[in-house]
Amino acid sequence: MINIFSHTSNSRRGISSVVGALIFTVLMIAGFSAMSLALDSQTDIVNTQRVVADIELKKQQEQFGIAVFADANNILNVSVDNNGQNPVEISRVWITNKTLPTQPATPFSVASNDAFVPTGFTSNVLSTQPLYIVPDTYDVKVISTLGTVRTAELTIGAGPSSSGLRAELITNPPDVNIGQNVTVAMVVTNTGSTIIEGVSPGPLTVTPALAVVASSSPIPVSVDLTPGESVLFSWDYTISGSNGDPVNFSSYASGTELNGPTIISNTISDVSVLRLPTESTGGDQNYNIINEDLLARPKLFLIIPSPQGDSNDKALWGINVANPVNAPMEVSKLSITAFAPGANNNDKIFAASCGAVNIFPTGTNSWNCPSENVIMWQNYANPVVIAPNSTQQFLVRVLPGTIAGQNILETVVVQASVFTTVGSFGKSGYQTTMYDGTEVIGNVYLSSIVDSRNNADIQSTRTGIIPGSTQTFNVVFADLDTSTSTWIKSGAQLIINVPKDWTDVQIVNNYGFVNPPTITTFGDGSTQIIGTTSTNLGDASNQADTIQFSAKAPNVTNDQMYVMYVLAQGQTTNNFSIGPLNEIVLQVNGS
Repeated sequence: MINIFSHTSNSRRGISSVVGALIFTVLMIAGFSAMSLALDSQTDIVNTQRVVADIELKKQQEQFGIAVFADANNILNVSVDNNGQNPVEISRVWITNKTLPTQPATPFSVASNDAFVPTGFTSNVLSTQPLYIVPDTYDVKVISTLGTVRTAELTIGAGPSSSGLRAELITNPPDVNIGQNVTVAMVVTNTGSTIIEGVSPGPLTVTPALAVVASSSPIPVSVDLTPGESVLFSWDYTISGSNGDPVNFSSYASGTELNGPTIISNTISDVSVLRLPTESTGGDQNYNIINEDLLARPKLFLIIPSPQGDSNDKALWGINVANPVNAPMEVSKLSITAFAPGANNNDKIFAASCGAVNIFPTGTNSWNCPSENVIMWQNYANPVVIAPNSTQQFLVRVLPGTIAGQNILETVVVQASVFTTVGSFGKSGYQTTMYDGTEVIGNVYLSSIVDSRNNADIQSTRTGIIPGSTQTFNVVFADLDTSTSTWIKSGAQLIINVPKDWTDVQIVNNYGFVNPPTITTFGDGSTQIIGTTSTNLGDASNQADTIQFSAKAPNVTNDQMYVMYVLAQGQTTNNFSIGPLNEIVLQVNGS
């Protein structure tokens, strides 16, 4: 008889042995893997500790000193003296103005060919990147790639003025053609801790004195400076002499501390070198072999709303065409094209049925929208004649179009073209914005009546101005959308840039602005007026705000045209930015 039970038992024991062996093998492999990972981790830790220890050892062995000074031309020299065992690599130089805490510390990366200083050597780590440093007191910090830091104090010139005024003088250009103008600029800073009143420049000394042909008074005349505040004074000088002659300008500034003594700054100077008109700074003669200027071409200046909403009201658009030559110019056609950038764009900035309403030229309405995104004025039968050295405004109000597929257009490209008897010309580089839905229509313009939005009162040019006469302007900031559910938030700004040579700019009155608007005169003689709105603009109670100001026209003997740039900035109730523009042309009749 065969014992089948004994055979089955032996088979089971064999299977159990195999399974046990497999489990043991897996456990051994896992154990060896864990041990290997632990050994690798331990090796990494040891290597890291070795690297850190090596760096610390090198850092301890790194021994260097620094010497900081400036040469006769105030060019900074940072010399590193390596007296350690290993070469030193310098990574950065930090310079901190100790007098003016408002000026940030400035880092300078060291060039690779200056960074390494061998053992026992001294090297200027700024030798290939000269740094001009103005007279004052500084902390100069030198940092190596290992993190070693050395600091030295540097005083240039007389250092900070103990009185609290520090001055710097710059001439521009440094090389000036004989008989031409040089602008002298003095920057004066209150380095003290109290207000200094009536800060003004001292007499500007010119050496040699005979080099001066003509000069202007400093602009501004005087200012009050709070601690840390600066001001720029400027003069224009016409100088003459022989080729290569240096002309030295020097001066100082003074003021009075609040309820205190008179304060005088350090004396500073700068030089302009006289050159022949044909002489370049390199000593070679450069001749202009291409003359491409075309005098007999019209100049285009635009009137652009921003934003314009998808509205039932009409936005103000326009072009001021200036004739810069002493012969009549006829305009038979002009157009404004606006489009949103992007491929396959279906946005309509102007609809074909834009309902164009003529403002200028007066008379027959020759405005229309012949296609989407184009406004055109055209009259070949009766072209507009622009008198010599004069300008003509072309103004129209049109319905905004619609945006396809999105709510807003942050950028709409605008360009203009004109067809005249001297040829056709274009101008680009303008932009506006558009909002899909009820939104304000922001515009800025001249008006014959304060706060008016009537078409009959809107203007963008002024002609026939008598030289030396005082002109009064009403500059209007308006929401041409009649909806009272949208408006421009209070705190928006109207910015008027009065061109240079227009003087005695004064605020006559202002309507809707924080009183008074600010007036700033710049070094080139131009003036900027900024008014901040005190209430919302475009709601039920306020549709337009006005700054009324006066200015004295230049006393010219020939016809001259000047451009007054008027802009605005702020936000609507939809938190959408505004940015209307009007390039107003002013023609002074000097003939």
